[in-house]
Amino acid sequence: MNLSFFSAEGRNLFLISAGVFIAQIVFSSITPFLPSLLIEMGLKSNIPLWSSLIFAANSLTSGIMAPIWGAISDRYGKKPMMARAGLGMGAVYLLTALSKNHIQLLLLRALNGIFAGYIPAAITFVASTSRPENLSQNIGLVNAASAVGAISGPLIGGLLAKIFGIRGSLMVTAFLLIIAGILPYATGVKEPPGESKSRSIRESIAETLKNRQLFLIFMTGFLIQAALMAILPTLNLVIRNLAPENAEFYTGLVFSIIGISTAIASPFIGRITSIPLTTLYRLMIIGGSLLTALQGFASSVISLLTLRFIFGFFNAGMTIVGNVLIAKSGDSKNQGSSFGVYNGIISIGLVFGSTLGGVMSNRFGLAYSFFSSAFLLLASFFLSFLIREPEKEKSEI
Repeated sequence: MNLSFFSAEGRNLFLISAGVFIAQIVFSSITPFLPSLLIEMGLKSNIPLWSSLIFAANSLTSGIMAPIWGAISDRYGKKPMMARAGLGMGAVYLLTALSKNHIQLLLLRALNGIFAGYIPAAITFVASTSRPENLSQNIGLVNAASAVGAISGPLIGGLLAKIFGIRGSLMVTAFLLIIAGILPYATGVKEPPGESKSRSIRESIAETLKNRQLFLIFMTGFLIQAALMAILPTLNLVIRNLAPENAEFYTGLVFSIIGISTAIASPFIGRITSIPLTTLYRLMIIGGSLLTALQGFASSVISLLTLRFIFGFFNAGMTIVGNVLIAKSGDSKNQGSSFGVYNGIISIGLVFGSTLGGVMSNRFGLAYSFFSSAFLLLASFFLSFLIREPEKEKSEI
């Protein structure tokens, strides 16, 4: 279970985690400022509409391409996929810094989604190169790096925008993405043999979807992602009702605090060995459902912050255990396709969840975005009972 930095696996984990940390900083540092870029471009009307279209365009193309890139990674390796994502998105960020109007920005965000997939490729690479006894621990550390990057990103993005302007910060983050794309080749770790190239990408994806165990994990992941997104469209409005005088400050705090607890919890959850994976998965989901429902009754910012912080521990568990179950439930030579299909499906969950949360809160009140989220997690909990515990020789972590 102990992993030394001086071992090949330890160096590999450190460098891949560093790449994930850098990439997540970039993703979370730029996204909040895209509406400001629209204003800087001179857009005068329908700014909320164009902002939502720009966000959706990236998610849509990313969801479409995720299974394809995953299947390709099984043939040509995960390192090339990380390099493709880092270098490709780095080039798109440079072009975005030079964009002139909202149409160009929309098209570039769609193009960015086509190249996306750095973090899924990194998780797949770690899963395929980890010893079985270190798998859960290693994925937990990568998840922690991602969470810390997500927390740091908005702060770093704000500083870069203040120093260089939004376009200048895009150029800086493009350079960071290029570094992230190169990092995997510094590991020196050889990937295990991939899938036979005689089978088409379509056949690889179809074979993945035929795996009943994987399909059930995908569906629970879809519901979990939808639940997480159901809250986001109305969270700022909830905070405005609770603390109208400091709404922006508290919104940033509420958004970031879940990342703090996720980062704290991830390494520890990855070390849990005494509880079967499926049992741990169910405990994380049902705990998350209860905490989400309680957030709908929050009467102050302090109570909401407290519940969001505790929820982060369960969020870390759902993410880590879900990824470990995928790694252990499919063919080791087809893991890229497994994670690719999974990320495509949860991208759909992102769109579905945010739409459901917005509709329910608009129809019944803001608290119902939390209640809708809790219901989706409860549905995921019941569905998870159909997932089998991986075979003992594969599941010792």
